[in-house]
Amino acid sequence: MKWQVILLVFLILVSAVFVAFRFSSGQSANPADVSVSSTIKTSVPDLSTGVSKVPERDWSVLDPAVPSQAAVVQSLDDNFPFFKYNSYKMWPLASLTKLLTAVVTIEDIGLDKKVTVTPDVMKTEGEAGDLQAEEIYTSGDLLKIMLMMSSNRAAAALEDYMGPDQFLKVAMDKARAIGMTQTVIYDSSGLNDSNEGTASDILLLLNYILERDPEIFNYTRLTNLVVQPVNSERSHTVINIDPLSVRPDFLGGKTGTSDAAGQNLAAILSLNNRRVAVVILGSSDRFKEVDDLFVWVKKAYAF
Repeated sequence: MKWQVILLVFLILVSAVFVAFRFSSGQSANPADVSVSSTIKTSVPDLSTGVSKVPERDWSVLDPAVPSQAAVVQSLDDNFPFFKYNSYKMWPLASLTKLLTAVVTIEDIGLDKKVTVTPDVMKTEGEAGDLQAEEIYTSGDLLKIMLMMSSNRAAAALEDYMGPDQFLKVAMDKARAIGMTQTVIYDSSGLNDSNEGTASDILLLLNYILERDPEIFNYTRLTNLVVQPVNSERSHTVINIDPLSVRPDFLGGKTGTSDAAGQNLAAILSLNNRRVAVVILGSSDRFKEVDDLFVWVKKAYAF
């Protein structure tokens, strides 16, 4: 019996040692598993970092009455849409076309080219910009004249430099690349009422310029500028015709006006540390409408 007892004790001890070994082996694997799990969790970015609080809508404040044909108000910092009305309605762009022309000028022509104001360019409607036939300007100066004074002849000179057919092809390709799928243009200035687009397309253009070519908006904020042709001693002062340019909250933009379009506007204004885009098409009083929309945003949302 003694040897049986001894054998039983021996087996029990062996089993205990085996179980202890398995347990310790299992425990040694767990820290690695915990470590991997912790690494995965800490690698996930904190989405709240650097993101402003989402504005909260006060639904007791009714939507505004919009007298224009289309309107959009949206934060460009987080793409928060404050208000949209007829945002996909096609409408004549008028001189909002010049924002796309500005993009083509910077990205495909450059700002240091010497551009001649030809007699054909001088046939373009509108004397804004005080250009004269055979004067030669840098493309950069013509860009500023076009944006600040909405000069049709400055736009036409840039189009003429590239060649009308090539300009239109590049401009349309650019619009499609930006995502402006509804936009169609037939000239660089917006004199052609067949130039059409939507408020949503113009919103995309504003965002693109802000990210890729922000100097365009810097030029639209200049109140005045002295320019001089490279082949003449005649200098003249360019005055910004956009009333928004003197406002401290104005970050850049463009207006456009024609009989067919009415009053158009595309601008970026600062609001509660946000860059807020506003696009208005077919208004009869665009600046009042901008003010009314921003007053409404402040009432309808808590920041």
